[in-house]
Amino acid sequence: MFQDIEPYSFSNDFAWVDPEPADRVLIYRGNKVVVRNQDSTDEPLHFPSYEVLLEKGVVGPQVVAEKEDCAIPVRTDGVKPRGLLLFTVGETAYFRCEIKESALDALLETEEWVLLPVGQLRNYAPKYRAFAGMVGYEYHAWYDTRHYCGRCGTKMQHGIVERMLQCPKCGCMEFSRLFPAVIVGIVDRQRDRVLVSRYAGREYTSYALIAGFSEMGETVEQTVHREVMEEVGLKVTNLRYYKSQPWPPSSSLLFGFFCDLDGESSITLDDHELEEAEWISRDELPDDEDYSLTREMMGVLRRGEETHYPVAFYG
Repeated sequence: MFQDIEPYSFSNDFAWVDPEPADRVLIYRGNKVVVRNQDSTDEPLHFPSYEVLLEKGVVGPQVVAEKEDCAIPVRTDGVKPRGLLLFTVGETAYFRCEIKESALDALLETEEWVLLPVGQLRNYAPKYRAFAGMVGYEYHAWYDTRHYCGRCGTKMQHGIVERMLQCPKCGCMEFSRLFPAVIVGIVDRQRDRVLVSRYAGREYTSYALIAGFSEMGETVEQTVHREVMEEVGLKVTNLRYYKSQPWPPSSSLLFGFFCDLDGESSITLDDHELEEAEWISRDELPDDEDYSLTREMMGVLRRGEETHYPVAFYG
């Protein structure tokens, strides 16, 4: 899956450090990220270094964000940081910095650097850099939607010892937040068929598995049962936990489960969520890539290996 970047390691330990010349700065405009222009996806993916951006006047100690979506909050002790360390991948640190938009526009006009849709990062190598661009977008979206306190509207400040935003007026605190969700591979044991679906009203039109977000007060196992019943009107049993995956586009943490059909196989479709759902044979399942948890689980189902994982006694 896209987060499998060994031998490189991912660390999101929080610290206040200034960017070094070789550190990378992740710059997003909408759902696009600044990368070096290249002729094909076979060429290595590069994000701009702090040194390059400093030379072009895009970043620097004197730069003040011209747009709020790239602003860095003042710390709770009143200090205005030069940059925010987001994480490291291997030995490379990735930062969020305040951007001079006019200088960035001039840099992009040279065509040495371009804006690439974040969703296309999956097509580029090396994988660990594509991973950094995806996760960086999740951090960008979190900071960009929390400039002001959701309770009283005061501008937020950044905590000193951890990744946390705090309102100086009412004390409301915001921590980075994930939304748990499930991906469910359902097998009809009597007919040896697998349930697949297609989403309604989305650009993604390939086969998918049943999926959905957990609600307040639910376990992820309860989410499996509810989502399957809501989307296709079926009961399931013998839940087998597979593995998890962070999914930056929706700030989700996905939990993969295999399970067996329990009873009637007739589908009652929720056409608000799904365009279609059907039972297919294992050899009809796609086995073309392992970028996502869904696709990897389809590969397991295609090979008939889902029973290698133990049945959860609480499922």
